[in-house]
This record gives sequence, C-alpha cells and structure tokens, in this order.
Amino acid sequence: MTFRARTAPRPTRRRTRSSDTRRAVYTTVAFSLAIACALSLMGGVFAASYYKDHGAPVASVNGEGLSKDAVNARVKLNTALYKRRLVEDQLLRNQGKITTADEAALESSISTSLSTVSSDSLTQMIAEVAVQQYAAKNGISATDQQIDAQIVKDSTRQEMRHVKIISVPLQAAPPATASTQADSDKALATAQGYLKEIQGGKTWDAVSTEADTTGLSTNSGGGDIGLSVRDSLNVDPDLASAVFALAKSGDMTPIMKGSDGSYRFATVTEIVPSWVDNDWKSTMDSTAGAGTYRDYAKNEVIKQAVQAQVEAKYITGPTVQRYVREIASRNSFGQPGDGDEVKISLMVFAPNHAEANASTDTTLTDAAWTDALIRAKAAVVTLHGDASKFTTMAANKTINDDTSFSSGGGDLPWIPADWFNATTKADPTTGQTNQGLGLTNVQAAVFKDGLPAGTILDPILEPSVGYVVPLFEGRRAAPDQRIAEAAWAVNNGADFATQAKLLSEASDALSGGELGWVSPYMLTSTQQEAIFKTPLGRISNIVAINRGFYLYQVTQEATRVADPEQQAKLKNVVFPSWLAELQASSLIWEDTASVAALASATPAQ
Repeated sequence: MTFRARTAPRPTRRRTRSSDTRRAVYTTVAFSLAIACALSLMGGVFAASYYKDHGAPVASVNGEGLSKDAVNARVKLNTALYKRRLVEDQLLRNQGKITTADEAALESSISTSLSTVSSDSLTQMIAEVAVQQYAAKNGISATDQQIDAQIVKDSTRQEMRHVKIISVPLQAAPPATASTQADSDKALATAQGYLKEIQGGKTWDAVSTEADTTGLSTNSGGGDIGLSVRDSLNVDPDLASAVFALAKSGDMTPIMKGSDGSYRFATVTEIVPSWVDNDWKSTMDSTAGAGTYRDYAKNEVIKQAVQAQVEAKYITGPTVQRYVREIASRNSFGQPGDGDEVKISLMVFAPNHAEANASTDTTLTDAAWTDALIRAKAAVVTLHGDASKFTTMAANKTINDDTSFSSGGGDLPWIPADWFNATTKADPTTGQTNQGLGLTNVQAAVFKDGLPAGTILDPILEPSVGYVVPLFEGRRAAPDQRIAEAAWAVNNGADFATQAKLLSEASDALSGGELGWVSPYMLTSTQQEAIFKTPLGRISNIVAINRGFYLYQVTQEATRVADPEQQAKLKNVVFPSWLAELQASSLIWEDTASVAALASATPAQ
C-alpha cells in the first residue's frame, strides 16, 4: 500500500480575515495597556507630587504626623486672627478709646508676629498634639458647649490698661557684691521720694526722667509699658493685681517690693474696657474655614482643661517640697565674658561735642581735640573737689558727650575685661561674638592692680570717641570664680547663711539666701534636679545656667500645699514648665528643610 503525503490546504479567506482581526485586537489591547500604564505612571507621579506638596508630614509627635496642608491651614487661621485684631485696634482708635500711638505700638507687635507666623504655627501645633495625646490618655475631652464658650471667649477683647512703672532696683554699693539692708533701705527711700514728688504735683514723666538719670533706675522711655492685658503684664503678681485694681486713669499703686528686691509703683494713663467683637466668628469662618477655626477652639479647650489638672496637682495640691538656701553669682552684664569684672561710671569729652567726630578729626592737635581735653581736665578738677557730683555731671548733656550711658548718669554694670575691646571673645556655647565698647585704653587703666574704689581717673585718650573720664568703683572676680570661692568656704565649715549675706547677688541675700520652699516646676529643670538630688542637710554641686551660677543648701523636706504667695508665683511658671517637660519626653521629629521653607514664608500684611 502506497502512502502519499497530503498537501497542505490553501488558507481560506475566512482564516486570513480571522488572523487580521485577532492581530488588531491584540494591538488594541497592548495599546490600551500601554495607555493605562502611562496614565497609571502619570497618576502615580501626580499622587506623589500632591502628597509631597500637601500630605507629606513636616513634623510628627510620637508618630502622629502634621501635614503641610494642616500647618498651612493653621498659618491661614493665625494670619486671620492677627489681621482681625488690627481691624479691632483701628476701630478702638476711631472711637477714641486708644491713641494713635497706642494703635501703632499694637500694630508693630502684630506685624512682628506675622513675620514669623509660619514657623510659630508649626511650634504651636506640635505643642497641641503633645497635649492632645496626654489628654486622650487621661480622659480629657471637649464638649460642643465648651467649644462654643471658647469661641465667645476668643471674640472678647480683654480689658487693656496703659501702664507706666517707676522702678528702683536693689543694688549693692560697689565694691561689694551682695546687697545689704542699708542698700534696700536706700532703694525704698528713693522710691518713696519719687512717689512724694508726683503726689506733690510733679508730672509722672518728669519724675520718671529724673529716676532714669540717677543710675539707680530702669525707667528708660518713661517706664512706659504700653497697653497690656492683665495676663500679659510681665511684673510681679501683686503689682499686676494692684495695677488692674486702680479705679481710674491717673491713680497710682503703692510702692511694692518685687521678687528681685526692686521697689516699684505704677500708674495707668488709659483704661480700655472689655468688649465683644460680634463679627469675630463670621470673619474667622469665612477667612480660615469654619471647621479649621472650630478645631482650633477645641484644642484650646483641651489645653485649658489639661492646664487646670496640672495646676490642681502642682499649685493647689500637696507636693513634695524642699526648703532651700541659695548663693547666686551672676554676670550682671548679661553677656559672656572672661576674667575679672570692674564697675565704673564714665563721661566722654569728644571733639566738637560728638563722638562721631573722633573718627574723622584724627589730628589730635586739632583745636576741637584741644577743647575736649580742656573740658575733660576741668571736669576732673571739679570731681576731685566733690566726687558725688559725677552722676549729675554725667547726666548733663552739655557736659558729657557720651550718648550710650549718659541717661543713667554714666553708670555701667559690672563688665569683664574683653568687653572693653571692639569685639568680644566668642561665646563658647554659640560661637557668637558681640560688639564691645572699643575702649582698650580705659581697660588698661581701670584694671590696674591696687586701684582704690572711688578713684576719679585723669582723662584717657580713646581715639575712637574722645577723652574719657572714668570713676572706678570696684573690681571683682568672674562669676564662676566667685561661686567657686563660696563653695570652698561652705564646704570647709563656713556658715552658709553668712556666706550668702556676704557674696550672693540674689535678692534673698539679705535673709541669708532663704529661697524658701521649692516645689516642682518652680525653678528650671537643671536647678530643680540639683536641689532634689542633694541629700538633706548637704550642699549641692555648683549649678550653671543662664550666665549665672548657683549653690544650694537643702535643710528640710515635706509634703505640703504651697502658701498663697508661693501659689501666685507658681501660677506663672508651672504649666509652661510642665509642657516643656512633656515635649522634651516626646519623640518629636521635624523635616528641617520643610520647616525652613515654612519659616521663610511670610504672609502678605
């Protein structure tokens, strides 16, 4: 049997048509898939871009993120809050309730806040999240009624008073470091004298100017605090209460001794009653969004509830407290410096009565320089006859050409040697330098060993300003050296209270350094840690903080409720300190680049 290969059949027209159709379907599907992939890719890019610009967190608190959109919404709200206050201030001015100068001062403060509103908003929200997390753990929440009440509170402008204060600080008579009872009595008598002058008909501003030129006061600008609400008046609680208890403009408080030992009394020149802005809520809702503003009010209610709980525990409730004495040694210039410090007052006699001329009239034989030297020598002759005239002469602008210290009678604080240079040494902590006095020849003269306190030095040529006539009042060791000497003395048997009276620069030196009962959050965390870690009856290690040095003696420990005076002081510090500790114990992360971008964003004003 023979087999024959079968020839392949020729493709039919139908099969060709079917293949073409299949190919077209495949091509269409492939093209569709390609388009879908492209769209998906584009969508992914868009989603990633949107997330980066809106949803990406710029910070987180214990894993809870704060998105850019959330922060920007708060920035918008805070900007609206500030701008509404500007409208209210303008309304008060138009109604004659505040002066144009008052409005300008309020506007300047708000403008400053607006310039940092972005970074401030983020800081505000980080604190809010930490508080909300604490509240959630402790069963604290906000009801709708509480939120509504908070919105009404937001719309209410608190009573404002224009406050002026005359202050006479407690100062140790150089070359002594610690103030004595005689120093305190002198400060009180000076304050009483100022008060009697005003009661006798002299104007407040005239007496304030007089106080500012004695070298014993801090009344620059007439002691004018400006308009302030009760909670923002940064003075001792009893003085703030007295200010807001005054019945009418022109009334004066009694003289009060502050926690720093200074004596102060105050007056008010304007009283702006509390009032409600009926358009407040509608403005916030339309400008920032009703939901955003209500969330803000809710957060405020929760914060106040947490604050009330914290204060009930640490202010009005019983706490473990320690009774403490202290010795304090501080850099009175408020800036870093090296080595010994000197206390001087000075006058300047410049060519043509202007320090600026010294840099241009460089020929010391010029008639203007000769005249400056003649005037300086005449002043020295007068002072050798009666050194007590120095303050009056230094405050007289027809005699003293200095513009930096003349208002205080030529008085300078205790300052270290390097501050006499044109530029100070770098701060070891920050690396920052500061502009110094530029009086190196004066430095050489006043730091000579053995110079008696009260010496009037002959005119000293300083080419940058003119001829300088200093009154040398004393020399002392640097703050760290002074506290080290105190620590050595008490650790070798010296009585702590006696050393405090001799060496401490704290206002409680008069009572032997009796700081009193110290309770949680009353002092800084560094100070508190040292006090509560020191065994009873012992002396703490030296504590360095804020350009000051402290030494503590712990004598007692008890669980007690703070007395009313202590509670008044704690009211201002407990919650801020507690909140700072809460944040310090939280895991807080910030996107530094995004935060920098927020900080650089300034809204239109």
